[in-house]
Amino acid sequence: MERDEKQSRYGGAVFLVVCFISCYNSLTMATDFFKLFTSLGLSKTETQVYLASFELGPTSVQEIAKKARISRTAAYEAIESLQKRSLLSTFVRGKKRFFSAEEPERALKHFKDSVTEMSAKLDDFQRVLPEMKMLAGGERPTVRFYEGREAIFALFNDLAQTAPKRLDEVSNMVDLYEFLDTDYVKEVRKVVDPSKMQTRILHRGEVKHEKRAHVEYVQLPDDLGNFHGDIWVYGNRVAFVAFVGKVMAVIIESEPFADTARVLFEAGWRMYKGK
Repeated sequence: MERDEKQSRYGGAVFLVVCFISCYNSLTMATDFFKLFTSLGLSKTETQVYLASFELGPTSVQEIAKKARISRTAAYEAIESLQKRSLLSTFVRGKKRFFSAEEPERALKHFKDSVTEMSAKLDDFQRVLPEMKMLAGGERPTVRFYEGREAIFALFNDLAQTAPKRLDEVSNMVDLYEFLDTDYVKEVRKVVDPSKMQTRILHRGEVKHEKRAHVEYVQLPDDLGNFHGDIWVYGNRVAFVAFVGKVMAVIIESEPFADTARVLFEAGWRMYKGK
């Protein structure tokens, strides 16, 4: 009777010790390493295999798969991936192959290297971001090409449809008078209501026709250089017109291109206005 009582007290004491150790381990091992490793870039299976291998020490793939509760096929795939990351090593002992997880310091170095590499890639992405934005469907430049008399009509028609508040134009008046049918230009210009649009023209050569209301003119110096054609900047468009030979017009619909051309025009306007 006394002996049974002692055994009962002994068993109770052992139970209390086991409970204490379990609670202690729960408190001291509170870190969720699975969650930590997956958040740092390892897949779920890779993390299971690494942690299982680390806890078991050097062992076979069968034991790792059993500990990680995954198939052997999945274990082999994860092991191959971890070896490429230098997080798992292998060796042969006798006729058996063993796998061993590298120390946590190696894992830490791997994650730091990954962060450095990712940071460099993010810098590259930041540099090419404007180029990528140009690929977006809504921002992709639309280019239209016209020839002959249709080119001038298409240009004024597009201007009327866009209905911008302002038109900035670089023009060669010498070519305009020499190569274009000015009566035809006057006719097609009627599709545009000039009272609803402010126009600024940087021009080479003198203006011989009657200057229109709502239009400002600034003449460029002759020694600036020669060119044959017009550039129009309006809304989100940039249009190029060539007068010499067969009349051609190219209309580019692109906000970035239009903004760039508008800044260049503004620089020339400020430089030569008042001179």
